[in-house]
Amino acid sequence: MKKSFCPLWTALALISASCNIDVPSVTLTPTPLSAMTASVVPSNTPAPAPSATAAPLPTPTAIPAIPLFTDELLKSQIDRLVAAFLKRYRNPGLSIAVVVRNPQTGRLEAAFLNYGKMSKDQDQPVTSETVYEIGSITKVFTGVMLAEKVNDGTVRLDDPIQKYMPADVHAPQYKDAPIALVDLATHRSGLPRDLYSDDPAKLYQWLNSFTPDHAPRSQYVYSNLGYMLLGDILAHLAQSDFNSLEFASVSQPLGLMDTREVLTNEENTRLAQGYTHDGSQALYFPDSGAMGPAGYLRSTLHDLTRFLLANMEPDATPLASSIKLAQKMQAEGRNPGTGTGLGWEIENPDSPTERRWKGGGTPGFTSYISFAADGSSGFVLLTNGQMAETLAPSITQLLTGLSLSQR
Repeated sequence: MKKSFCPLWTALALISASCNIDVPSVTLTPTPLSAMTASVVPSNTPAPAPSATAAPLPTPTAIPAIPLFTDELLKSQIDRLVAAFLKRYRNPGLSIAVVVRNPQTGRLEAAFLNYGKMSKDQDQPVTSETVYEIGSITKVFTGVMLAEKVNDGTVRLDDPIQKYMPADVHAPQYKDAPIALVDLATHRSGLPRDLYSDDPAKLYQWLNSFTPDHAPRSQYVYSNLGYMLLGDILAHLAQSDFNSLEFASVSQPLGLMDTREVLTNEENTRLAQGYTHDGSQALYFPDSGAMGPAGYLRSTLHDLTRFLLANMEPDATPLASSIKLAQKMQAEGRNPGTGTGLGWEIENPDSPTERRWKGGGTPGFTSYISFAADGSSGFVLLTNGQMAETLAPSITQLLTGLSLSQR
């Protein structure tokens, strides 16, 4: 697929507007499905091999199949929500995975529901292997990468970022208070939301001229720029680039073979066409750039469900300690009664209803991932259009009710 990329200022406007969303409590009125039905796809087929022209990739250990469940009542409830959603927002396609814990076996099981098409101009249906841009869900992957460097002793969360700056770069600080790595990861650095350049060199030039107007850790200000800098620091420490480092340190160990910044030729054939708020075709995010660690990853429903399972049961993965550290609350969140981890947003921390979530938005795609801290349920939403986050309250309510009925 020939891809056209959006200008960075357009991308930033959308990623800023969509990636840290206060999800409204909305209920979509159920309507008849008519012709819009879900294809339930058992998504346990092996990941496709990279194209012959792509660089060789390390092969993960054998990836176990995701256990599946069926629940016709739950599916019919989601069907009705989706029919109303697609009608209201005119998105061509939507992929949903719901994960619940089987009360008899105690194991996590998933259901994959796919609706609609990859493009308004073609009849190719979306599946669990369709590739979507996932926007700021990328930040959770960057958070796990930071946690790995903490756990292997390379860095400490409270290290000042000046320690990792080039010799000719002065890290911004408010009076005598330096910005630390954890401040970048929790949106409490004092840096603004965005830098309107995708050039890492300009990022460092800009740092030399910026002075924050408040101290680190004193305010939550959602910052794509903070994650740009964090990812660049991690890549330089590894003497790598973000795409290679992320795939080697997170995607590949977890078996997420379709989750990466730069797609293979074969993955590009499965990339959905995204659409803007007015329903027109959107340009894609770039394949690389300074914004990569903040929002350039692509993935599939199958891969993000496997990532969800890894976060719900970290001990079953090779990244257990890093996943757990990334989930741990490090600071207060944007609103009272919320928190932030390393990439994750935390709702109702330290309560029976605690959830971890992250939303993502790009010019043509929106996404959402969420799970209950008690490990009872979770879900993934991916659409090649806008407003996926508006489904989150209703899906959460359905899964909470299902979990309660099984106790």
